[in-house]
Amino acid sequence: MKIFQLNLKCHDLDRMKEFYTNVLEMELLTETQSYFTIMAGSTKILFEKDAAIPFYHVCFRTNAEYFEHMYQKLGAESVLLPNESGEYSMFWKGKQAYFIDPDGNIMEMLERPLDGVKKDGLRWHDVGEVGLPVNDVAAMEQELDQYLYNEQMDSSETFAFYGDRKGVFVLVKEGRNWYPTERASVISPIKVFASGPRDVMFQHQEYPYEVIVRKEWEGSIPAVQFRIARPTNQLDKLISFYEKGLGLKRVGEFWNHEGYDGIMIGLPDSQYHLEFTQSKEKMELPQPTKEHLLVFYVGDRLERDNIAERLAAYGYMETEPENPYWGRGGVTIEDPDGWPIVLMNTPGI
Repeated sequence: MKIFQLNLKCHDLDRMKEFYTNVLEMELLTETQSYFTIMAGSTKILFEKDAAIPFYHVCFRTNAEYFEHMYQKLGAESVLLPNESGEYSMFWKGKQAYFIDPDGNIMEMLERPLDGVKKDGLRWHDVGEVGLPVNDVAAMEQELDQYLYNEQMDSSETFAFYGDRKGVFVLVKEGRNWYPTERASVISPIKVFASGPRDVMFQHQEYPYEVIVRKEWEGSIPAVQFRIARPTNQLDKLISFYEKGLGLKRVGEFWNHEGYDGIMIGLPDSQYHLEFTQSKEKMELPQPTKEHLLVFYVGDRLERDNIAERLAAYGYMETEPENPYWGRGGVTIEDPDGWPIVLMNTPGI
């Protein structure tokens, strides 16, 4: 279970940003008056300002060299936490230390090899653990079993690791103290993006926990989503063509984002989708060609014809394809920008 992204609440936005970027030396990606995002190695973390004071446990993994660098730095900041023996530097399959951030969260850093290989010169690897306080540990394990793999065998009524060597949830009974402190765990809002066996969104009915699971592609590109993006100067017409005419669903949108508007059209969902963007200033667009095609394989001929008729009702008529192959079972129609789509009456490859 790779942890791609964490969305957490925070109370003191300015002090938290200062701590994570200057003390922990994590890369600042974006910042606004209401949130900021950083990179903890390969894991993105979004902290959103909240009136309440949340309470989290998160563990960062790094190598031995960077662990020592951070250990000295956190010691100078007087934020390291001792265990019951008064020790600040511990060992659990590698060097280990706990510290608090400006909101009082119990954070941890662990020395771990990256993907099983020791590499020098790197900094933070990723987030390896996220704490999830619950009322019933066993029940939460059963719910997560529907969406994620679990290789952890040991659990109790009050504590369980859930996940694999790539990442785990630390399930604890609410009220159990976060080690090495006497502070009781509490339930605070968390949104997690993680890898898993299939694409699914899990939003717990009782807790403010949301888990977005993304299946990575098999092969040399471990992608979790595929997008084709294209600029336009007539976004409204493209919305009409692709949503009303073709009947595709919008899976995302943004408006006035750094001068751009845009929509995402699912093929058929967010795993594979198109993005059309439009800027405030009119853009110089590439010229369409007859051989750049977006092909929809529609096995039902009547459904294919219904789509073509729907587009015709909006004024988009069938045109001759450049390649005669697409005329044998296919209907070619140009979208408002002149790019051809093909409705092909075959089941595909």
